[in-house]
Amino acid sequence: MAILHPFQGMRYNPNKVKDLRKVVCPPYDVINPQAQERYYHAHENNIIRVELGKENPDDTPTNNRYTRAAAFLKDWIKQGVLERDAEASLYLYKLDYVLPNKEKRTLKGFFSLVELEEIGKGKIFPHEFTFPKAKQDRLRLMHACHANTSPIFMLYSDPAAAIMAQMEKSVDEAHPLVNLIGEDEVRHRLWRVTSPGVLTAVTDLLKDQPFFIADGHHRYETALNFRNEMRERNHPTGPQPYDATFVFCSNMDDPGISLLPIHRVIMNPLPCDLKTLKQRLSRSFEVSHLEFNNATETSVRKKLFQEMQKQERSATVFGMYAKTEQAFHLLKLKSSETAPSVKILEALDVSIFQKTILQEAMGIADPSAKKETLIQFVKDEEAAIKMVQSGSAGLAFFLNPTKISQVRDIVLAGDRMPQKSTYFYPKPLTGLVLNKF
Repeated sequence: MAILHPFQGMRYNPNKVKDLRKVVCPPYDVINPQAQERYYHAHENNIIRVELGKENPDDTPTNNRYTRAAAFLKDWIKQGVLERDAEASLYLYKLDYVLPNKEKRTLKGFFSLVELEEIGKGKIFPHEFTFPKAKQDRLRLMHACHANTSPIFMLYSDPAAAIMAQMEKSVDEAHPLVNLIGEDEVRHRLWRVTSPGVLTAVTDLLKDQPFFIADGHHRYETALNFRNEMRERNHPTGPQPYDATFVFCSNMDDPGISLLPIHRVIMNPLPCDLKTLKQRLSRSFEVSHLEFNNATETSVRKKLFQEMQKQERSATVFGMYAKTEQAFHLLKLKSSETAPSVKILEALDVSIFQKTILQEAMGIADPSAKKETLIQFVKDEEAAIKMVQSGSAGLAFFLNPTKISQVRDIVLAGDRMPQKSTYFYPKPLTGLVLNKF
């Protein structure tokens, strides 16, 4: 069973930090070097110094990004910049945001601790595979700091929304502890839930529920590895703080959760010329050409994505763009290519793309496709198009987003999805609440 625990979170002291916007940042895995520099300059106590510290040319085993992260954390606690809450709590967290199509939504959830379980032996299910390098980085940081700075994003199922109703009734919604507008114009609001009756009700309602890791697979496996190392080293006789890890839990049945597409950009030089590629694609796809000129590019692009969204209900479709042509291409998988009894995993758009386009049409085998020199994963269609127009990339392929129901069904079937299948949006901020143990 998945066991949740209220905890005494560590938060920035509002008497020391007047503007919380200057000390928070996104999770480490969506921060590029330019953003890292920006967060460093935003405030001397920005959590970036712990979450993703800079590497220096003269780093040593005793002076490096991990030892510096631990030193920053220790100093901020000593100076009262970070303070631990007096009572064990769950932290109600809401993110108000606007999708690219201008639809307004609110992602609702709460921060908690969850007892760690070995993958495949309990109620906590991953949906993606992980990379060893990322886990090594996070493990070194955990050894240095004994802290979780960014939460693992987990999903549970509650069609009646009973859990969120319990939490919302227990707080004064008009007066959150945190109310800030961050990047992408997302509003972040946070409340502490301390009522013993509500804490018990929430943890009891969820103890037999399966949890699905939406985001943070490397963080979860790192926490498991850290726990196992500490148990082997210390031989504890009772529960320890490292037996649980920091999570953000959200109801997968709530309409406020969004999954955005992750597009595929094929870098130059291409493995084959465009004419050959189109000939190969025509074996598996019905190809429609949407021509444009400089004046109509925006409207034709909009039409492409409207068609992709419309047709996804009954077919598998992709968009394609190459610099050498003034046209977008709509690729619709032929009915003859769809097996009637195909596994859920094999029916995913990302799986079909990998098999029919990457491997069969372009000759890019899966291990090679993971190298950034051949393919890059881009969330923003505009950025993908600019990469092609600049000449750094030869092709952009556009995908529809994976559905949450597909994630659930694949995980429960015992499978894992291809890398970069999902992009849950928006991301919980790092630095609102920390788990220090």
